[in-house]
Amino acid sequence: MVDLIQRYDGQTDAEFRSVLYSGTVLVMPASESTRRIREFCWDRICQVFGDDPRGATRRIDGETLFQKAGLLRREFYQSEVCRRGIADLLRQTGCDVDDHRCDPVRLRVITEGGHHNPAAAPVYYAHRDTWYSNPQCQITWWMPLHRVETTETFSFLPDYFDRAVGNDSGGFDYRQWTSKGTDLKIGWQDADAGRRELYPQLRESLPQHRRIAFEAEPGEVIVFSGQHLHQTVPIEQGETRLSVDFRTVCLSDHRQGAGPANVDNHSTGDALAGHVPVVSADLQQ
Repeated sequence: MVDLIQRYDGQTDAEFRSVLYSGTVLVMPASESTRRIREFCWDRICQVFGDDPRGATRRIDGETLFQKAGLLRREFYQSEVCRRGIADLLRQTGCDVDDHRCDPVRLRVITEGGHHNPAAAPVYYAHRDTWYSNPQCQITWWMPLHRVETTETFSFLPDYFDRAVGNDSGGFDYRQWTSKGTDLKIGWQDADAGRRELYPQLRESLPQHRRIAFEAEPGEVIVFSGQHLHQTVPIEQGETRLSVDFRTVCLSDHRQGAGPANVDNHSTGDALAGHVPVVSADLQQ
């Protein structure tokens, strides 16, 4: 795949989504909308973690950090500021907000040496987002809250975008996942979930594993198809990485079967049932 990661070039609506469905990763520039999301999230993180949130692990023990992050995750997931930002980004790309559903904003906190914690192992699994019972036309939007280098983001394995890999997604059922409450859905609210629950992952050693990581500025947005096989980069030495992401699905595309072909997703249930209108009823009033 040539030029996997490209700068957003003004594509709109169906063309925008088609580029993503083909496997291209787009980098959208920081805008008023993304800066608003970033400033809201960063201000709240500083209030909870302190003025140097990237160095929080030097001041806050692991259990307390996990609890504080959990409170922020729930707040961001329910935030109308973040929901408005999602709507603005869709409008910016010429998409019909009413024809979309979203899986709202999630906070991600990747700490130095976190990959050595067995309970956090699923954070570092190579996976496709579609393995979590998500539609083939789902699109992921990822935004760093500070500058990130290639050594602290995540990497794509583009050679496997349209090639099957061994995985255990067949053991994941969305109905069972959500029957245990909202903590798993919001992400990493339960400290023991990493040991207890099934988080789909790659289950084979890949003979060819070209990896492409990236760097990004705060407020830029990395947009890609949920079909992409990708994996969090472990931070051996450095500061905590803080980012947010959300997912969208175009309902018309979903009805028409648009999106990349399913090559190896065996999960059951339908995560779209848990997606919500981009513009809530409260915001429409």
